[in-house]
Parts: sequence; structure tokens; C-alpha cells
Amino acid sequence: METEPFADEAYYLKNFGAPPSKIADRLDLELARASRYVRAEVPGVDERIAAGRLDPDLASDIVCEMVQAANASTAGGGINSIQRGAGPYQETTQFTNPVGDLYLTKKQRRLLVGGHSRAGNVDLIGGAP
Repeated sequence: METEPFADEAYYLKNFGAPPSKIADRLDLELARASRYVRAEVPGVDERIAAGRLDPDLASDIVCEMVQAANASTAGGGINSIQRGAGPYQETTQFTNPVGDLYLTKKQRRLLVGGHSRAGNVDLIGGAP
């Protein structure tokens, strides 16, 4: 079982720039945690990389994207909606990921697993018109 993270601090800095200040001192730990999540949610990802069926940089990019999304700044980034009122002076801000969970998007999962979703049908009646 592979335990090396898919990305390290140097890769993140080169490809994604400076990390959010709240995780800058523990970026390698966050990247390692995201790598564990990928391995748990997409079994066989290391084997696909070793067999040449998955670009290792793609896995690195996805891990970095996960960390970046989980730690989006609350000062503009990661905001899903803002509502303001004038009458009784109300304001509501809804954040996309308020607790900073690590997760794979459908797109990221599709890229790691390979292939695309397909629609189909199954004849449940057995040849009925």
C-alpha cells in the first residue's frame, strides 16, 4: 500500500501559488490527508498510476485542488450566496464549505477513475413490446 502523498509543498507552491495563511504552516499535512482521502475513495489509484493509465500529475493537481477548496478564504472565496435586507437590517452569508471538509467533486472522481458516466436501459419485463 502506497503512503506517499500525491503532492508536496513544493508542487503546491509551483502550481497553485501561496496556500491560505491558516494552513501555510501545515500544508504538507493537509496534502497527505487529502491523498489518504483519494486512496480511500478511489481504490486502485496507485496501481493505475504505476500501470501508466493515470498521469501522476493529475492526482497531484486533484489533491492540491481539494486542499485549496477546503481552505477557501471566508473573505470572498468560498461564498455560495449573500443576501442583504434594508427593512429590519438583515444580512445572510452562506459559505460553500464552511467547515473545510475535504471532498472529491464529480469531475475529480471521474478523472481519477477514468471513463464517463453512461445512460442505458434494462429490459425488466423480458421482451414485452
